[in-house]
This record gives sequence, C-alpha cells and structure tokens, in this order.
Amino acid sequence: MIRQRGLFPSALIMLALAVFTSLIAFLSWNLHAEEAHSQRAISVDPHSEQPANLVGAACVIRHGKQMVMVSEVISQKLSIPGGYIDNLDTASEAARREALEETGLNVEVVKLLQYRGRAAIFACVTTQPILVAKQEAKEPRQQIAAWHAADFSREIKAVYLVSPLSVQDTEYRFPEDTPYLYQWMLETPESEVEFYTDISARASALHQTELIVIKALKDWANHLPDAAKSVLDSMMWLLNLSGEYWFVFLLVAVIAALFGPTAMLQLLAATVLTILVSTSLKQIFYVPRPFYLVPALQNGAAYGFSFPSGHTLLATVLWGMFWMRLCAGKSWLSTWGGLLLVTGLIIGQALARIWFGVHFISDTLASILIGIVLLALFSRLITPSAIRGKAIWLGITVLTGLAAGLTLLPAHTYLFAISLGVFLSLDALPKRSLNLSVLRHILVALILLAGSGAIAYFAAVITSFSPVSLITL
Repeated sequence: MIRQRGLFPSALIMLALAVFTSLIAFLSWNLHAEEAHSQRAISVDPHSEQPANLVGAACVIRHGKQMVMVSEVISQKLSIPGGYIDNLDTASEAARREALEETGLNVEVVKLLQYRGRAAIFACVTTQPILVAKQEAKEPRQQIAAWHAADFSREIKAVYLVSPLSVQDTEYRFPEDTPYLYQWMLETPESEVEFYTDISARASALHQTELIVIKALKDWANHLPDAAKSVLDSMMWLLNLSGEYWFVFLLVAVIAALFGPTAMLQLLAATVLTILVSTSLKQIFYVPRPFYLVPALQNGAAYGFSFPSGHTLLATVLWGMFWMRLCAGKSWLSTWGGLLLVTGLIIGQALARIWFGVHFISDTLASILIGIVLLALFSRLITPSAIRGKAIWLGITVLTGLAAGLTLLPAHTYLFAISLGVFLSLDALPKRSLNLSVLRHILVALILLAGSGAIAYFAAVITSFSPVSLITL
C-alpha cells in the first residue's frame, strides 16, 4: 500500500527494530522478575504435610458476602487468585505469592479449606484494606485497584469483588468448583475494604492536571440533553472504530479483495508491528488508566495500561497509510484535502479515547507522534517489492516470537501466530493482483472473513472448554 522509497536497506531497519523491541521486552521481563522476587514472602503456616501430587494453590479472600476474583486475559473467565507451586514453595507460600502477584494484595494464610483435585484452597486475610472503586449498587462486580500487581495486564485483566452466587458455571474457569465457592467464602475470615471515588492524588502532576480537563469534559456532557448525549455517544463510537482490532482485520479482508495480496500484506505487517510496539511500551511505563483513578470517568471498556494509546497509534498508522497510497503526490486538492481528512479522523480517534475515560490526553498526543515515526519507518521497510519476500516476514516472525518469549504477553503470542501463518502461506498467495469482477471481489472478502471467523470460533471453543491457560494460548 505504500510506495517504495528505498533510502535505507530493509535488513538494517529490521535489525534496528528487532534490537529495540527485544530491549523493551527484556526490560519489561526484568522489571516483573524483580518485582515478583521482592514480593516473595513466607507464610506463617507452611503446611509441610501437603500431598505429594499437589501442583497448585489458591486464596479465598472475603468481604461481606463477596469474594476477590480475577478476570483472566487468556481464558477470559473468572477465578480466585492462585497458581502453580514452585519447587521452593509450600502450598500456602504459593497461595500467598500468587494472591500478591495477581491482585496486588498482601495476605496472611489463615487455614486450609479444602484440597480440590491437585490444588489446595486456603482461607486468606489481607494485611491492609482492599481498595475498591465505588460504583452503583446495582453493579454485580466492584473493581479493585490492582494495576500495581505484577501479573496485571499480562495474565490478569481486572480484579473484582464478586458474589459467588452470581457466578455462572460457564464464566468460571473451573466450573466444577462453583458449588463450593459460597461455602469457602463463609469459612473465610473477613478482610477490610476501603471504597474510593477519586484517587487522582496518586497520579503524576501532569496526569492530575489532565484529569481536571477530562472531568470538566465529563461534566459538560452530563448536562447535555438526552438527544445530544445520544448523538455524541454515537459519534465517539464511530470515531473509535479505526483502532478496534476486529475492525482492522475486517479492513484487511476488504483490502485484500479490492487491492490484492500485496496491499493486504502491507496492511497486515503494519498492523502487527504497530500493535507490537504499543503493547511493549505499555509494559514499560505501567501508567494506570484515568478511570482506574476516577471510576466515574469510565464510558467504555478497556483493560491494561494507559500509555501509549494503542487505538490512536493504530489509527495514525492506518489512516496515514491510506493517505500515502491514495492521496499523496496526486493533485493539490487530493494531497491536502486528504491530509486534512486523515488528520481529523486521527484526532477524532484520540478524542474518543479521552471521552471513554481510558486514556490521558498526553497518551494520545504521544501516540500520534509515535505513529508518524512508524509511518516513516514503514514507508522504507514495507514496500510493495519487499513485502512479498520471505525475508521481511521471517524478520517479523522472529521479532514477535522474541517478544512473546520475553514478555509472556498473550497479545505477543497471537501476533507471533499471525506472523508465522503469513510466513508459511506466502508461496500460496497469487503473485499479482487478480482482475476480478465486482462479485468475485466480494466473494474473496467473504471467504477471508469466513476463514477468520472459523479460527476465532475454534479459539472461543477451546477457551470455553479448557481450564488450562497454556492450552488455550
């Protein structure tokens, strides 16, 4: 999709990008390793007589008639905090460590509740009040401030206070355990809770200033008539589309049908590399989202860290590529009119992310700048001639594979799978764009979407039936 401007050898650019991403991945892994090591603690109750075949341990943490549960990134399901027992740990030590890594809560192991399969279930009590976002009483789940936890964003999407009676078998990672949850809760001593509506004082000075602006925007919108609110919400939803992953991969199928395999490969490579950069940077900076600090700001769903804005970064790259392909170098009107339109769409995407309460203003501005840098890089790297060769896709596959191995982020594993799939499929793609009728163009797009949908459905089935995250991954 981008015209060739071979100013730098592609191999050198790929090598530089590989070194940069590997450094980010290594720093992220090292920071998490140090944090996990510093959080390692010895339980007051070692339970040295544990069964020899025990492999896992978990903590039940209770407040009132609710218990702490984590929402997992890979399985997309709820579970109580827990994990595998290391060789150096007893079961109770593992339960305490996993609770800390997954929820950020320091706990004391009070007693053994039950052995379930090859896992030990312990009653645990926090050593400090659980910080919980104050929400409407009708909300079945109350979100716990847990962005400082070692496994947050990597393994854990969110941490909640949940009534065990509201949890369905299909949404719990170990459905055979749901009948026991209420009894485990009753046998666990209560932990204290501190509800909050605003902890913006914990943010940096810059973010505190930005939160004032975002709150003012929220207050302005709340005073609009209902009809105006509805129009504004619809507009923000539309502007946000270009950063949604499902929309981007839908776009890939449409581009393949309209412009052929070369354009599809260019768009797919740019998407994979952009997502890789944004997700890697998030693991370096650990910036909490605005609605983590002020829950009332949340208008949309999001998890993980705030900087950079992956949606804004992806929109900048995608709309920039379209401008370079269709507008740049054409007539004066096409060049500057297209640039004005693209700029408006990118700024609109940034405003939508701020409106939803999931990003700071500085997140989106920085993402636009990073996106421009990536565009300049891609214009020299992802050229029509280079993108059909195996060398560049081998480089992308190695790059995503290194990131997946070092950061352990599920998103990087998915990117590696996509890159490897493309690399192995290059020989099967047509060597040039096909001259097809309109009906056949539509048919090609539908076939690509059907194949992608089948893969997504198969993945969802595995997620539903397998409690083991590694198998799902």
